[in-house]
Amino acid sequence: MKPTRPEVEYTGNYTQAQAARALGVDRHTIARYVKAGHLKAQVRKIDKKTIIKGSDILRVWCQMII
Repeated sequence: MKPTRPEVEYTGNYTQAQAARALGVDRHTIARYVKAGHLKAQVRKIDKKTIIKGSDILRVWCQMII
């Protein structure tokens, strides 16, 4: 986990890979966070990609750093 605040927009939508880069973790870690309920994810109907909101990325970062 990066010690600096992730550079994501609060209202933005991010794929698992983008969320992983923002937090400085592996994309499999993001999948575990989603499965454990730490992150909320939605699946886009068009391409079936898992999407995570920027607000959730920032919330998880704050919880993990503090």
